[in-house]
Amino acid sequence: MRVETARFGALEVDPKTSFHFPMGLLGFTHLTDYVVIDHGDTPFKWLQSIQDGALAFITTDPTYFKPDYQLELKRREIQIIASETQEDLIIEDLIVSVILTIPGDPKRMTANLLAPLIFNLATRRAMQLVLTSPRYPVRYPVFGAGQTLKPSARSQPLTLR
Repeated sequence: MRVETARFGALEVDPKTSFHFPMGLLGFTHLTDYVVIDHGDTPFKWLQSIQDGALAFITTDPTYFKPDYQLELKRREIQIIASETQEDLIIEDLIVSVILTIPGDPKRMTANLLAPLIFNLATRRAMQLVLTSPRYPVRYPVFGAGQTLKPSARSQPLTLR
C-alpha cells in the first residue's frame, strides 16, 4: 500500500508490518493504523499514521533515559491487543514505547511516561494506555540531570499480573 506522508514523502507500507490501534491515540481516536519507521541509527522511531500522512509521532523506549521505568499491568488492561484466539498475552511479544515532545531546543525534550504505547508484535495490535498512578508525569525531561540516551541492561519494562 502506498502512503503519502508530509515527513517522508511516498512510503510503500506492507500492511503486515503496520500496527492497528483499536482505540486510536489520545486526541486521534479516528486514526487507528500506523507504521513504525526507524530514525536512522538512533534510539528514536517514528509512529506514522497511515490514514493521515501529516501525522507522525517521535517515540522511543523509555528505559533509554529512565532505566527504572516499570509498568505493572493487569492482563485485562491490555487484552484489546491480544487476538481472539490468543488465550494469554506473551510478555516477549510486547514492546513498550513512549511519545516524545521536542521543542525548539532539543535538550528540553520531554517524554509522556503517563500514557505509554504498548505494541503486540504477534497480533500487530497496539494501544496507548493511560496510567492511573501519579508515579509518572506527562512531561518527563529526557535529558534531565545530565542524562544521556543509552540502552538499559533490563530488557522489559513491563510486568503482567
